[in-house]
Amino acid sequence: MTVREHRLRQLALDRCLQLLEEAQVGGRTRVDGPLGALLRRHLERAGVIADHRLEGRRIDRVLDDIFALQAQLLGQSPEDRRQRNGS
Repeated sequence: MTVREHRLRQLALDRCLQLLEEAQVGGRTRVDGPLGALLRRHLERAGVIADHRLEGRRIDRVLDDIFALQAQLLGQSPEDRRQRNGS
């Protein structure tokens, strides 16, 4: 993977996180249809195919999945990332 591809994947995952956090701030707890479609589009840009429906899933669970994908992209285990972030 080139540096450019890596960066584009990271940006797509960052956008997913932003969308999910905005939904949480807006009071939503679950992914609805429009949000699911946006997330799927960004995940595809990141080279990730959602293996199950996003709609109806709890937002906090989807956030955990995106954080895990970011950790994989950075070559870290999800636990390493949590320790660095103080979570």
